[in-house]
Amino acid sequence: MYLSRALATAALAAGLTFTTLTTTASAAPSAPQEALARCGFYGDDVPAPATMHYKAGSWFRGGPYAECDGYKTPSQGWAAATCYFINDYGSKWYYASDWRSWVYSGNVTFPIDGEPAPTNRC
Repeated sequence: MYLSRALATAALAAGLTFTTLTTTASAAPSAPQEALARCGFYGDDVPAPATMHYKAGSWFRGGPYAECDGYKTPSQGWAAATCYFINDYGSKWYYASDWRSWVYSGNVTFPIDGEPAPTNRC
């Protein structure tokens, strides 16, 4: 009886020690994991957005990071851009208010009558 209690106590102590060690040893979140935590961030809806032209194959994403979920456009098109955001990697993204998503600045132009890109930050 005493032996079985002693073994059970030792097993429980070993299990708690193992759990503590594995929990303490876990790594800090990676940069992509931190970026994913910022997905779902929406920009500002302003009354007079700029019109941007996006390239065929552009990704519209749920946040201003390549790691965020999104969809790839099969063809070129137009969208309203209300603001911009520079993410932790230094990449500039525009918020497309009519799509409620983000597009990377390298995939868009602002060609309509010399209309400038949005100057307000999200």
